[in-house]
Amino acid sequence: MMRTRRFVGRRWTARFLLGVVATGCGGERWPSPPPVDATTYQREHEVWLAGERAYLSEVLPIAGIWPIGDGETAFGADPALPVPLPAAGVASHAGTFLRAGDTVTVIPAQAGVLRLEDGSPIDGETEVKRVLAGPYRLEVTGAGDHRRWVSAIDTSHPAISAPPPLGSYPLDEQWRVAARFDEFDSPRVLQVPDVRGGTMKVRAVGQLIFRLKGEEYRLTAIGPRLAAWFKDPTNGSTTYRGYRTVRPTLDGVAVDSSVVEDGQWLVLDFNFSYNPPCAYSTFTTCPLPPPENRLPVAIEAGLQKLPSVEGY
Repeated sequence: MMRTRRFVGRRWTARFLLGVVATGCGGERWPSPPPVDATTYQREHEVWLAGERAYLSEVLPIAGIWPIGDGETAFGADPALPVPLPAAGVASHAGTFLRAGDTVTVIPAQAGVLRLEDGSPIDGETEVKRVLAGPYRLEVTGAGDHRRWVSAIDTSHPAISAPPPLGSYPLDEQWRVAARFDEFDSPRVLQVPDVRGGTMKVRAVGQLIFRLKGEEYRLTAIGPRLAAWFKDPTNGSTTYRGYRTVRPTLDGVAVDSSVVEDGQWLVLDFNFSYNPPCAYSTFTTCPLPPPENRLPVAIEAGLQKLPSVEGY
């Protein structure tokens, strides 16, 4: 489950650029990110937090996830089926997913029990990624490998219209730092574990080097959407016990690795650290961060955990 995010900030100033040059020559000072207007910064953070809360309406309604193997996978209200969907409006046997290699089709058990997203009925075997069965929207998903799952989203879930409040640390500019992107000579393919008990391949493109409270740290950055998944001592107490994600920005916008050069200075703002979907639902397919992305310093910034759910 991916999201498109826009991050806020300010353009590099001439003073900042001169600071980078001085740092490169003398090696004594670390540059500071360009300044921000406090009122604007606070408002931008509030808008971001509202967007994160809205994201709960997409994740909390996920009611289940089941693997789809080769051959037939039946679904319906019957609890004995491989994909049980006990709810009013779902037929005892609503249909069957049929998988042949990477292709997944759906076959309705009878006319009228399954619908497309536009409401039109599915009358025969159809290759679709989303199917409506009663109150559920069934989505076929993958993880970039041979595995396939079907997720059930309860379209009547109360979080869709009224997501619960989502906590965040108070906005604090000490967690907004300059980070140098040190690009790898060539991208490294990492095999990282995922929450479904398997592994996923991710593309590590470089490291983000930054300083907090006078100490230097680094995080391996994943591409092409430049991001760093990190763990820290707040996990399990005030923040989600798994990990969080921070995306570096350039001119106020999160960037892809294709537009960032080796040695370029970016802004790394931990005030905008966000949770992965597995913080809110066990019915997800999140990859886990590489082991080197465990920070020894408590990052008391960004999103906190949602107490009403367990997550992974």
